[in-house]
Amino acid sequence: MTTNRIARALLASVGVAHLLPATAVLSRDRLERAYGVTVPDADTELLLRHRATFFGLLGTALLAGAADERYRRPALAAGAVSVCSFLALAGPSDTLSPQLRRVRQVDVALLAALVAAAGYEALGSRAAT
Repeated sequence: MTTNRIARALLASVGVAHLLPATAVLSRDRLERAYGVTVPDADTELLLRHRATFFGLLGTALLAGAADERYRRPALAAGAVSVCSFLALAGPSDTLSPQLRRVRQVDVALLAALVAAAGYEALGSRAAT
């Protein structure tokens, strides 16, 4: 498997991982199951569903980056910003719910996949020149 294919596979897997929570846009029940929280009111539901929409957009961008080299670097950057921002906001806190601790663990793995994809992308670009 070439470095380009490895980078594409890693980026696609991160994209799929971001599409999964996007299904929470469909209903309050999906939001509550996805995050393990009770959505207290319509305003909070709207904000969380809007957040799920952005996961869908990001997942789609990551898949586009996996499919088309022109989008790869912007997709890597957007994915890294998303994952790193959550990790920075969540911090090492033990006060997170079990569901959010799981999200934090997944995001650490996704960050590792993005870093690896960026590395393979750089190796592939260097080999092509």
